Amino acid sequence: MTIRAIDLQVLIPRVTEVGKVQQIADNQGALQQQQGADQWQKLAAARQQQVQKSPQNAGGKVNADADGKEKHQEENNKGSRRHEDEAEDSPDPIRGHTIDIKT
Repeated sequence: MTIRAIDLQVLIPRVTEVGKVQQIADNQGALQQQQGADQWQKLAAARQQQVQKSPQNAGGKVNADADGKEKHQEENNKGSRRHEDEAEDSPDPIRGHTIDIKT
């Protein structure tokens, strides 16, 4: 294939255009990969900032009505009965009498 002088006048300016297009095409894959990585980092950061779902009873609210007081008294009575039952059923004489507190 022979290239004439007139063809060279047209081809030489197009070489730089083709080079630019080729460079953009080469960088396109790396650019998309970088954008994907950035999106994952933003998503991970947002998930770390979110508050995890708390249990429904962990609101820390005090029930001031009469029903709440009665329930509290019943729970205390049940708790003391359990504690007494556990103390009586406990085979270990030391268990339940010593408290280890570390600060």
